[in-house]
Amino acid sequence: MALLVVATLAFGLAVRAQPTHPWEVVEITLEASGEHTNAYVQGLPDHHAPLAQVTFTGTSGAARDVHYTLPAFWDGGKTWKARFAPPAPGEWSWSSASKDPGLAAATGKITVAEWTEAEKQANPARRGFIRVSQKGPRAGRYFEYADGTPFLWIGDTWWNWTKRGILFSSFQKLADDRAAKGFTVGQVFFSPNGLLNRAYDSPNLEQIHRVEAMIAYANSKGITVWIHPWWSRERLNERVSEEQMRRWWRYVIARLGAYNVIWTLAGEYNMNNYGGFGLPFWKDLGAVVKNEDPYRRIVSAHPTPPGWSGGADAPQWSTGEVLHSEPWLDYNQSQVGHARWRNEMIPLVIAADYARQPAKPTVVTEPWYEFIAGNPPAMDIRYGAWTAFLSGAAGHSYGGGHVWWAHLPESPASQDSWPLEKSFETNTLDYPGARSMGFMAKFLGSLPWWKLEPHPEMVSEYPAPFCGAIPGDLYVLYVRYGGRLKVDLRPSQATARFEYTWFDLEQSKERSRGKVNGGAAAEFHTPEDYPGNLLFKDWLLHIRRAEP
Repeated sequence: MALLVVATLAFGLAVRAQPTHPWEVVEITLEASGEHTNAYVQGLPDHHAPLAQVTFTGTSGAARDVHYTLPAFWDGGKTWKARFAPPAPGEWSWSSASKDPGLAAATGKITVAEWTEAEKQANPARRGFIRVSQKGPRAGRYFEYADGTPFLWIGDTWWNWTKRGILFSSFQKLADDRAAKGFTVGQVFFSPNGLLNRAYDSPNLEQIHRVEAMIAYANSKGITVWIHPWWSRERLNERVSEEQMRRWWRYVIARLGAYNVIWTLAGEYNMNNYGGFGLPFWKDLGAVVKNEDPYRRIVSAHPTPPGWSGGADAPQWSTGEVLHSEPWLDYNQSQVGHARWRNEMIPLVIAADYARQPAKPTVVTEPWYEFIAGNPPAMDIRYGAWTAFLSGAAGHSYGGGHVWWAHLPESPASQDSWPLEKSFETNTLDYPGARSMGFMAKFLGSLPWWKLEPHPEMVSEYPAPFCGAIPGDLYVLYVRYGGRLKVDLRPSQATARFEYTWFDLEQSKERSRGKVNGGAAAEFHTPEDYPGNLLFKDWLLHIRRAEP
């Protein structure tokens, strides 16, 4: 999304900005009367209001009588800023308040013009921030933009792209590729490691500015950025205090809160004893994050699965096992980890979360990665993604190649114990699994995916029943081994006609079509099968009711 800078003079002269649009970043710049001893710490006193705040009030149009009060954050020297994403078109006025006279009594006006539908289609991030669906029979099961348009989570793991040395052009290449493939989420660390000093009391503003430019660019390509401000370390509590953790979170919300982002509380040690901090602290921090954000955007956490060293004393395949009932937790996340047996856990974990009440979306934010070509094979990537979605997930994340570890010529990553592909001869952006995720995004985008419910009982005579359906109208099935299966079409009348299409997932293309009558269990057979094809492959079956 575009970054609009609105300059104001310290003595309060109003400066009228050029028209902007809903959900664009409006930046207010203020100048303090003097430099503070430690502006980062003094600007966000623990358990107290920020040193400076800016209130935005809608005065006309759809914005009338809408109010937002946002914290100003320190941005070096005497410079303080506040960022605002106007949620509605119309006229807005704003004014600042602070004990520092230089940051107080500044005023201004903003004119916000609505996007056209064509502009929203060109960049769906213009539809607003992501929230949980609020209406309809599947409320609570999937995400949507602020304007109510369904949002399909197709995530990519950008964990270490906040490290130093990465060229902005490298990030542009990544974001361009993922946007073209249909990815909608980039998962980013925004942690103190590299962005704060070792005393946790001074931000690295130069690096933060670089990362903010990446976030803004991702938004401009229609990608929402998943923000993760804390990462696990054993005995973390011996190096950082609860107050320092809360302050960093508040600073992150103040800086990034006007971008199209999603909050992730922390990861990846278990929430029972994450880094030496007990569960009550994490529950309280979740409430702090929710309350600090004026937009109340969605919040979750990134857990550690059983068998991981950090999760050994509190196994949890999903946040649903520990935090589901927390009012600040808007959706569940699962990390199954890296191995085939872990990948096979995905549909079981999703089904367990789907059965919890109240209904909340679930996403696997760390499955088995496509580390190097053929390990795991792309079929395993597809298995994780399709079985998650058809078991009720609101989307799925992917990790692979040089991307997840930010392994770049200008900033190589250490291989550690992971089977990272060291050379740069292969374009790992185009790994088969990544292309398969792109096909999934485009296929689901062509139909009302948000209406599909998991219906494994409609599949018979097959060992892996993965089916999402609107019974009697639409069916999507992941056929893992190829072969023959039956699908129950009895919710429709015998006179109903259905059309079906087989998609070769290995090639991401249509292979054959046909028609079948409703009113009974219909038999389907993949275009290829043993012994004609000795190597089994996975398929997608799309069945839809034919129009009269």
